[in-house]
Amino acid sequence: MNSTEKVFKDCREAHLSHCRKLVFAFLSLAIILLAVYSSSFDCSWQFDDEPNITDNPNLHLQEITWQGIKQSLFSDRNKPHSLYRPVACLSFALNHYFSGLDVFGYHLVNLIIHFLSSVFLFLFVFNTLNLPSLRKSYASNAYAISLVASVLWAINPIQTQAVTYIVQRMAALAAMFYILSMYFYLKARTASRPGSRAAFFLSCGLSFLLALGSKENAVMLPLSLFLYEAIVIQEDTGLFFRRNLKWLVLTLTIIALIGFIYLFFKDGNVFSFIKGYERRPFTMAERLLTQPRIFIFYISLLLYPMPNRLSIAHSFEVSTSFFEPVTTAFAILFIIALVGLSLGVAKRKPLISFCILFFIVNHIVESTIFPLELIYEHRNYLPSMLFFVPLSAGFLSLLDHFIDRKRMKYILCAFIVLLLVGLGHSTFMRNFTWKNQGSLWIDALEKAPGQLRVHHNLGRFYQNQGFNKQAVEEYKKALQAPMGHRRDEAIVTYHNLAKLYTDMGDLENGKRYYEQAIMMSPDFIPAYNNLAAILDRLGEKESAKALLLRVLKLNPYDGLANLNMGLFHLKRSEPHRAIEHLTRIRGAKSLEGEILLYLGIAYKQKGELGKASTYLRGAIDKRHRAADARLHLAEVYVRSNLEDKAEKEVEATIRLLARNSEGLTQIITRIAKNGELSHIEPSAEIVLPMISKALGKKSLEFKAWKDLVDKKLENRRDGKEP
Repeated sequence: MNSTEKVFKDCREAHLSHCRKLVFAFLSLAIILLAVYSSSFDCSWQFDDEPNITDNPNLHLQEITWQGIKQSLFSDRNKPHSLYRPVACLSFALNHYFSGLDVFGYHLVNLIIHFLSSVFLFLFVFNTLNLPSLRKSYASNAYAISLVASVLWAINPIQTQAVTYIVQRMAALAAMFYILSMYFYLKARTASRPGSRAAFFLSCGLSFLLALGSKENAVMLPLSLFLYEAIVIQEDTGLFFRRNLKWLVLTLTIIALIGFIYLFFKDGNVFSFIKGYERRPFTMAERLLTQPRIFIFYISLLLYPMPNRLSIAHSFEVSTSFFEPVTTAFAILFIIALVGLSLGVAKRKPLISFCILFFIVNHIVESTIFPLELIYEHRNYLPSMLFFVPLSAGFLSLLDHFIDRKRMKYILCAFIVLLLVGLGHSTFMRNFTWKNQGSLWIDALEKAPGQLRVHHNLGRFYQNQGFNKQAVEEYKKALQAPMGHRRDEAIVTYHNLAKLYTDMGDLENGKRYYEQAIMMSPDFIPAYNNLAAILDRLGEKESAKALLLRVLKLNPYDGLANLNMGLFHLKRSEPHRAIEHLTRIRGAKSLEGEILLYLGIAYKQKGELGKASTYLRGAIDKRHRAADARLHLAEVYVRSNLEDKAEKEVEATIRLLARNSEGLTQIITRIAKNGELSHIEPSAEIVLPMISKALGKKSLEFKAWKDLVDKKLENRRDGKEP
């Protein structure tokens, strides 16, 4: 074999060895992540999942059409004409298209995103450690450092809030594209051919846009890239800063410009975010003073992320001055010193310097002036991507130091193995906290018992499960809780407590708590609608009407208010006015079945039987109160001299309720009653004889119902039916 062939053979073997290492790293990450997150696939929808995904029709993609995709891109229900994290929202819409609201598909996609983030992180760190400025210090351990750092980041239990909490795909997706963009930038800076360099720079820019389209905190990427260039790639950081100060200013200007453009198109005013502090229990100054303490708390969670320290809710005292509490000043001094230290060692320890600054820079958006809630664990997902790189490098350096002392080497290896197993097990167990709303908020109650939100959400869980007594207790504890996240946060608690009392039949308490909600917020429309329903049941008809008119003044197209006004007029045989309100909200999908039923009744009252039958058939197709709709339709058929069709509808109703004796009994009793409700019920004179006739054809088990119908008919003839 000549020398040339030997060189080619060595290159092939080196390339093959490199590929095998990469495959091993990727497979290891995949197996480890699948193992530690296997307990997350059946975790339920939680907290912000509901308004953002499950209750957001814009993301419920049924067909892949431009209109459906466009609807998902503009999915902010409060601002329907504004783009809202379009990349993340499109991914949710596609999830819904393929699997509806089955949580498995959403968790699977979240885990794939987390895996890809880990892979790109590994590649970025590995290639960084092989740069000329770092190769001498780290090249021999580059593979091990990259793999250990990526695994430590990926299996850290703090990441469950970004991975298992479905809606925080927004944070995870932004981080994935963010680190991918940095990887492409690195490849562009090290590419030898102009064409490759241009392609990588283009990919870097595209990834940045995708990251920004997933979540706004990705806006700090230009500054991260500038620091990466200055500290890691350049040999003389100080000289680079001095010569390229204009580029630093330009980078900061680009970030500010993107922020200004975003705020302008979102609210029409670049300083509109300041109004958000009107709803917070803290000022901007107090938030700025508190965040340094939270920043240190985040570091402690990353270093000691035991499940008993993690929570969806953390209680954190607000800093009101530099010395209240006194730890505020120390936290601020710590961060200033950390920045100074990072810049000071940039030339000698560029890797450590950049990793520290990366962590600080990527906390800026969510930890400074914007009126966000004070603390969330998922905010560490992106900033912590390089957190474990210096620690891994230090560990491998220590291992090299004890290379000749086998006992110490085995102890260190055992330590890292136990650490990885412990972190993986903690992550696996932490996922069980996310299984359902009860487990999540019971866990939060142990760690933040003074928060209104914790008691409220636990009460809501109990309410949904039918544990009304426990729900009332938690709602009342919520109203007494000392800590809230918004000044008006108790409104929803008052509203839910009122609804709970109403469902329990306690209308007076229901009325009282709805009035409390309205006192706290005079524009809270749901409380007006529900209070109007209570007043209507209490016989205070005009007061109920006045409340509905107030709602329609606030929002002429409110679905529930128009529906209730339509019902109000139907009870008074005023079909024209009822139709006016009902047609105004025909596009309200959540109320579609009820709207169709009431429109059918309205046109029946008007005598327009053709339209009435069309709307009633539509209500039946929607399976909304199908028994009522069928009996109304039977009456319409009788009036149209279509007795055969009418009999079929009555028989279909009996089949529908054959296993629900209570349901059929209630319908018969309702129809037989006189009063204003008789205007929205099927005609007793027409329908009851048909029901009696249909029941007479059935077996003996239907005899009791037939006797009830016959008795009701006899009472009506004698004027005894109330």
